[in-house]
Amino acid sequence: MAVKININPFIAYALKRFGIMMLTFSVALFLIFILPRMIPGNPLASTIFRLTQGGITSPEQLKATERMLLETFKLYEPLHIQFVDFISKLIHGDLGTSILFYPLSVADLIALYLPWTLLLMIPAVSLSWFIGNYIGVVAAMNRNKFVDKVVLTIFMILQGVPPYVLGMYLILLLAVYMPIFPTGGGWPPGMVPRLSVEFVLAYLKHYILPFLSIFISSLGGWGLSMRSIAVQELASDYMEYTIRGVGLSQKKVVNYLFKCSALPQIVGLAIVLGWSVAGSVLTEIVFGYPGIGMIFWRAINAQDYPLIQGIFIIIIATLLLANYISELLFAYIDPRARYAYVGVQ
Repeated sequence: MAVKININPFIAYALKRFGIMMLTFSVALFLIFILPRMIPGNPLASTIFRLTQGGITSPEQLKATERMLLETFKLYEPLHIQFVDFISKLIHGDLGTSILFYPLSVADLIALYLPWTLLLMIPAVSLSWFIGNYIGVVAAMNRNKFVDKVVLTIFMILQGVPPYVLGMYLILLLAVYMPIFPTGGGWPPGMVPRLSVEFVLAYLKHYILPFLSIFISSLGGWGLSMRSIAVQELASDYMEYTIRGVGLSQKKVVNYLFKCSALPQIVGLAIVLGWSVAGSVLTEIVFGYPGIGMIFWRAINAQDYPLIQGIFIIIIATLLLANYISELLFAYIDPRARYAYVGVQ
């Protein structure tokens, strides 16, 4: 006679989603390893060229350096041996050594550049989420009126404009035609990052345009999706009772509608924040912003396998973890999700 084990539906849901997440991450690790190696070219060429620019011109020295780099990165080994070595190092928390920035480690480079990306993306995405959703609720409350039509038009335009394209227009308008802000960079050339009033003010001046490009371009998506959700909520019986039966003021109704409609948007926010590293690449390139996206682009151009792998691991792990946490939050708030998934009636 089989023994039926009763398990909490939320724990069962969390365990199953965790298993799927780990399986996805395992497949991603294989792709992360193999795809950079499909790019034609010599990954050591940029390092050798940099050494020649630094004064090493002797053929014997260059050959000795190339042999040393080949031994260090083991690029002469068969792919399956390299993959085993990659996984073995990863288990021990070693992301390897960068080819482009040799002898710096990949972990040190990520620790150096990632905070600048997070400092740009998290405030911009979070603020656009709040303001875009709130405007979307106001538009839903005034649907088919002048305010709603204006908001819809603006948000539909913004939704179709990527942040890097908007960034180029902002540079042209506010840095070239009207030189209010710098055209790019994270701080003035020659300035060393440090905790001082002078550096903070200089950084903020360079920060405003990339921040605005991400913030403005994100408003459209949040606003349109929230308006659609809020319109559906307004058609429900409980909202009809809240508006007409209770007689709340419009401000209180907007706040209440915002709370009732925000759950899917919270899940979306977690996913977008998880993509923040990947989504910043082109924007950072346009502005020359010293974040993880900029060194990722340089690593691809230089075929820096370890650095490409390390950044991809951060991107995939962040995305999967953000998605997993958002699913758990959704299941915790809405029991129907976890009961449906585990088949509990």
